[in-house]
Amino acid sequence: MQFDNFDKIKKNINEELDKRIAERNKNYYIKMKSYKKADLKKYDKNLYIIENDISINFMSIKNKDIRDKSKINKNLKIIENSKIEYNEFMMCKFENIIFENCTFYGTIFSNCILENVTFNKCKFFDSTYAIAIFKEKTIFKNCYFKECLMENTIFLDSKIDNTKFVLTNLRNSILKKVYINEINIMDCDLRAFKIVNSEIEKLEFEDDFLSKLDENTFIDKIRIENNNYEKVSKVYRNIAYKFENNRLLNMAGEYYFLSKCTEHKSLKGFNKVKSYIFWILCGYGERPTYALITSIEIVLIFTIMYMFSGLDINGHTINYKMIILNELPVNNLIIDFMRAFYFSIVTFTTVGYGDIIPKGFSVFLSGVEMFLGVTMVGVWTATLSRKITR
Repeated sequence: MQFDNFDKIKKNINEELDKRIAERNKNYYIKMKSYKKADLKKYDKNLYIIENDISINFMSIKNKDIRDKSKINKNLKIIENSKIEYNEFMMCKFENIIFENCTFYGTIFSNCILENVTFNKCKFFDSTYAIAIFKEKTIFKNCYFKECLMENTIFLDSKIDNTKFVLTNLRNSILKKVYINEINIMDCDLRAFKIVNSEIEKLEFEDDFLSKLDENTFIDKIRIENNNYEKVSKVYRNIAYKFENNRLLNMAGEYYFLSKCTEHKSLKGFNKVKSYIFWILCGYGERPTYALITSIEIVLIFTIMYMFSGLDINGHTINYKMIILNELPVNNLIIDFMRAFYFSIVTFTTVGYGDIIPKGFSVFLSGVEMFLGVTMVGVWTATLSRKITR
């Protein structure tokens, strides 16, 4: 897989995202109709849901500072076995809270702040497609998700800072327009996990075993701000390494290529020249077509040089001067070009039939081309074999 169809992939992801949001809203209205009005009035009286540790449904809570306000006990507040389903928290702040075995089916967090919040064995998704959505500049700071079910969860236009996911199911989750300052992932399920149109400062894997990725896992080209090429290059390398651990070698190669291309922009001097040469020759070992195109270019360049440096073809000499090109018949020029091209090919491939003999400076040029030919054929063969094996 080469990421030449980024736009098509992102279009499909956007369509899937819209479909999930519509499905969540549909389920919300279906479930709302099944509740009695008396029940809703009862829930409306308990806005401080976290402090009262109750289960709620179908509420819209605005501008609430939801935290542990105890002056005696300074420990984190623990909320256990609560159902917090199909609610919308708008401009709320969650601080110093531990959620244990809670469910957040169908809940939306909009423009909220979650600081020092831990979710342990919480569920954000069920089989009825009741997904959780974090959107509109919701901020995660020093948060911790452990053994959570977050399949199909949506993070939209949010910020994630110093947040850790451990043994968490993030399968088929989508992060779009998310600023990731720092995120750490340990032994999570990332199959079909997607990040699009996002800026990533730091993304690291701290696996004890192995985070699961598959061929549907997709991380978009990262937006680069303030010329942070080195940081972005490191992120790509971490992603490539994780794909390689999952034996998805072709995907690993694509992210390695992105890593080297990004790193190239941060290099200077000889290191930049060396990087540029490796890119031209074989696309850092990931683009066999680059080696083939470079080989054809070398053959054509030497063809032109042979025409002006001299070749002997059974007594007929090809040795043009610039001043006579305009006087030469076009047919003769084409024939001589094809002869020089033929000689360049057999020299590049080190076949050397001997029917055309280099003269003058062409002797030196043919030696150089043979050396380049041996090198490029080897590079192309190795790169192509690597891609086919994958």
